Formats: sequence, structure tokens, C-alpha cells
Amino acid sequence: MNRVIFAVRGAAQLGICVSRGYAAGAVLLVLFAVVPMTWAESAGQRLESIKEQPLLLRQFLQRMPKGGDLHNHLSGAVYAESYLRWAAQDGKCIDSGGVITLPPCEPAGQSEAVRDIFARLTPNGGIESLVDALSVRNYRRREVSGHDQFFATFERFTAATFGRRGDMVAEVSSRAASQNILYLELMQSLGMFEVAALAQTNGDLEANYGARIDHAAVDAIVADVIVQMDRIDARRRAIQGCDAVSAEQQGGCQVTVRYLSQVIRTLSPIQVYAQTLLAFKLIAADDRVVGLNFVAPEDHAVALRDYRRHMAFIAEIGSHFPAQRSGITLHAGELTLGLVPPEHLGWHIDAAIQTAGAKRIGHGIDIAYTPDMEALLQTMASQKILVEINLTSNDVILEVADADHPLPIYLQYGVPVALSTDDEGVSRIDLTHEYQRAVTTYDLDYEVLRGMSRNALQYSFLPGEGLFQDTLRGVPVEACSKAVLGAEVVTAQCSEFLVENPKASLQWELERRFAEFESSF
Repeated sequence: MNRVIFAVRGAAQLGICVSRGYAAGAVLLVLFAVVPMTWAESAGQRLESIKEQPLLLRQFLQRMPKGGDLHNHLSGAVYAESYLRWAAQDGKCIDSGGVITLPPCEPAGQSEAVRDIFARLTPNGGIESLVDALSVRNYRRREVSGHDQFFATFERFTAATFGRRGDMVAEVSSRAASQNILYLELMQSLGMFEVAALAQTNGDLEANYGARIDHAAVDAIVADVIVQMDRIDARRRAIQGCDAVSAEQQGGCQVTVRYLSQVIRTLSPIQVYAQTLLAFKLIAADDRVVGLNFVAPEDHAVALRDYRRHMAFIAEIGSHFPAQRSGITLHAGELTLGLVPPEHLGWHIDAAIQTAGAKRIGHGIDIAYTPDMEALLQTMASQKILVEINLTSNDVILEVADADHPLPIYLQYGVPVALSTDDEGVSRIDLTHEYQRAVTTYDLDYEVLRGMSRNALQYSFLPGEGLFQDTLRGVPVEACSKAVLGAEVVTAQCSEFLVENPKASLQWELERRFAEFESSF
């Protein structure tokens, strides 16, 4: 009886009218109001009952809808086996250090055709050492730090990416679909090396804005990048059969993919400046590019030396692209004591937010070194600066895990967070693995996990307004406050809101999937 009374109260809050003489019809309304709440409670109870059972927990979290992965480098998201397979098919080579190179292969055993390695595979294997070289698999068995092994992999598989970016997006989006992930923001560097070369020979940081580099030449690179993205999309769609009838399409077709243009911050200042300009121009030119990020090791000597200058570059160029400033996310605070001297700790996060205007930050590990950590946390909470949390990456690269990781303090202060993979191929993980790691390490409950999943869309750089006022408790914006989340039939006001806001529309699909998932319990 108490649950029925609660349901009637919930129905009133949802705008459902219940009369005194409701009889059978109103009972249906009561049940309709209470079922979503009951489903969520049941899902939460199921999670609590299997936290100590890894296999069942994996199944639960794999099926659970996950809004998106906001911190995912495309080249690092592909598994080594795929790179080796493509290299073999493309006639590429690999040297004794595990570096994939373009043909012709060098004589005298300096490099070998990858296809020849595959041709002599035996029951005992044959590519294990190559997989280890192209990822962090088994790195603890060798005399190399996780940090050094992680960042060394990228130059080893770079040549394997040539001509395969569509295949890469297809692989990553298919993997996402198998985990009930709706959205990916993939970092990629199309055009960055071309504009860096242009800047090195024709750039002048001492000149005024507009004369520092040839904007017409940068615009030509923008046009070329757009053509490349068209080819990538076409290849992805062909692999996944996205233009076939619905029944023949792969699940990856339903995953929305957008790109973050990544600036390589270990290059010279004029090159970083030119790359930042290109990133803003790409955001302005093509809806598929929704934001920018600065990449390469934050602890690199050049990145440390130029960090403040880089933040100023973003602020200055961004002032000429006001509509694109909402798409700034930055690696900030991916540092720890010992990796760098103390003077480099405790201020990168603040500079990214206050100087560069970042709307999200990635990692945020060194926040404990901030002079006034509580003030910064309160600022991030009030300004709704989301932190992209990468648990496995932080463990491997920085050796920061468990109680040393700042995830609990971000949650405690109400800073929005979302779990992400960073480089799932290099780390040999997936997003479900990160959810499972979060649950087992920090004993997170279902409401928090669902809030993280919602955050990945709420704080994405998709256009339009977000669906929620409060993602943790599922409080929608006023326009949809009288509609049932995820329902097929909504109020006219909510329907109009969803049509006008692509972000909210995708969030509505996430809520539909949550209702379906929770109802299974």
C-alpha cells in the first residue's frame, strides 16, 4: 500500500492526473509511474549482489547503457593485432624494435615483411612479442616503465594507420556498440603535421594575429581534412554495412562518432600555435569536429616549458572563434611527484580552466598539489567542469591507483566525472573494464554509475542543450519535466525541445535504453 501511495505521489510529480474514482484506468497510471523507479531499484540491488562476482559483474556492466567515451585517442584505441593484420595486408614491414614501416623492407634482416611473419605462424604463435611491443601487455615483465612503454607504442604503429583510418573508426565504434555505448568523441590529428610544417617555414609569432601564418594556406589544409573525413566515413560505412537494409547493418552504425582535433604540444611554439588555429578552424568548418585537445606527454620537457604559453594560445585564438570556445577539453594534471619536479605540480588544471577556458579536463591527477584544492574543486563543481577519468591509464603511466586516485574527492565535492578509456588498444581494455574497475575499487552504487553514464552525453560537445538539470538524480530540464524519461510518447513541449537539441535527443535514447536494461531485473 505504501508503494502505491508513493506511486500516486510520483504520478503527480510527473504531471499525471489521478482522480478519486480512478478504478482500473488509474491503477495503470499508478503502475506506469512506479515501474521505472522499481526497475532502477532492482538493477541497483542486482549490482550490489554481484560486486564480489567478477564474471557476473562484467556481464551486468557490459549490458548497462553507457552514454559515451569522451577521452579516446583514435590511434591508441585500436588493438595491436589489427595493426599487424592491416600491415600484412598492405605489404608493410616491421623492424627488430617492433616499429612498423612502409615498404620496401630493408635487406639483411633490418626489417621484415609483416605478411611473411603471418605466413609462418605456428601452433606456438609468432606475433606475441610484436603485440607486446605495440601495447603495454606484459610490460611489467620487462625493464621498462609503464610510462615509457605506453608512449613508445605510438611511433611504432603510426605507419600501420596510413590508409586505414576508416577501418580504425569501424573497429572502435563496433566495440562500443557491443558494450551498449551510444557516443564517441575520438581524438585525431588530421592536418596537424601539414600545418606544423607550414608554420615552421612560414610562421612568425612576433607578427600580429592574422599575419603570424598564412590563413589561406591553413584554410586549404582544412578543406583537405574535410575530404579525408569524408573518405574515413565512407570506408567505415562500407565496412559496417551502414547503407544496407537495417537487418544487415552492424551495430557500430548506431554509434554516433564525432572528432576532437588534437594539437601535438611537444613541437615548437609556432607549430603549436598553427595547430591550435587549425583546430579552431576545423570546429568552425565541419560539424563532425566538435572540439580540440592538446596531446603528447604532459611531463615532456617542451610541454612543461610551454604550458602557460599554450594556454594563452588557446585563449587568444579562441577569442576570434567565440562560437567554438565551448569545445575545449584539455589534458591537465596528468602528472605526479617524482615524474616531474614539485614546481610543475598543482597549477595546470587551474590554468586550463581559467586561462584557456576548458569546459572539460582529462585526468586531473595532480589536484592534491593545488595550493587551495578545496577552492578549485568548488569552482569546478559550480562551473560544471567535467573530469574525464582514466583509471587504467593513470595506473600504468603514473602508477596512481586505488586510494591515491582523486576520483573519490571529485565525487565528494560534486565535480562531474565520466569514465573513459584514454587508449583502450594500447592499454588492452575497454570502457566496460573501466566501469568494473571503478565499482570494485570504490564500491560505487548503481545511481553513481548511471550518473557517470549520463554525464558522458550531458558534457559532450554535441550541439544543443543537455537534457538534465541533475544527472545523478535524473532531473530533466523544465521542457521535459512532465514527460517520462525515454518514453516513445512525450509532451509537445518536450518533443520540440528534443528536435531542437541533438544532444538531448541522443540522451533521450540513452534513457530509453536504461529503461529497457533496468526492466530486465
